[in-house]
Amino acid sequence: MLALAMIGALTLMIVTSAASASASPGAAAAAKKKCRKAHSKKKKTCKKSRRKTDAPRSPVVRATLTWFNGGADDVDMDLFVFDGNGNAAGNGSDTIPLSTLSPDVSGPAGTETFTDSLFTRQSARDLSFGVCYSVGGSVHTQFTLTYVTADGVVHGDSQNPGSAFHYEYPGGAPIPAGYCTIR
Repeated sequence: MLALAMIGALTLMIVTSAASASASPGAAAAAKKKCRKAHSKKKKTCKKSRRKTDAPRSPVVRATLTWFNGGADDVDMDLFVFDGNGNAAGNGSDTIPLSTLSPDVSGPAGTETFTDSLFTRQSARDLSFGVCYSVGGSVHTQFTLTYVTADGVVHGDSQNPGSAFHYEYPGGAPIPAGYCTIR
C-alpha cells in the first residue's frame, strides 16, 4: 500500500514538473530571443501573437411589430427594415443579409418580427424601421413597435392612427421614399 502511494506521489510530481517547465519564463525568453535573431536587420518588434476571433454573434430580434383592435379580417400591417447598403426587408420580402423576417400576416391582430443574425454589441449594423398600413378603408388599428438600435438600446412606440398611414423610425440607415404605397 505504501509503495502505491509513493508511486502516485512520484507520478504527480513528474506531471506537475513537466507542466511548469513548459510554461516557464525560460521558454518565453528563448522564443523572444529566436524572434529577435530572425528579425535583427528589420525594425520589427516581436510580440506574442494572439489569435484573433470575432466577437460572439447570436441572433437578436431587432424589431417587433404588434397590432390589435383591428376590427376587420383584412387588416394588413407591415414591418419594414432598411440597412445602410440599400437592402430592405418588409411585406414578405427580405434582402438584408444574415437576417430573418417573419411571414407577412394579416387580420384583426398580429405580429411581425425582424431578427438580425449579425448583431454584436461591439459592431452592430445601423438599421432603420418603418410601419406601413396601406389597405383602403376606414379601419383604425392600434400598433406597438419595439426595436433595438445599433447601440443596443431598446426603443418602443405605440400609435392609434387612422386608416392609411406610415411611421418611420430612423436608426442610421436611409429610409427610401415611397416604400409604403397604397395598394
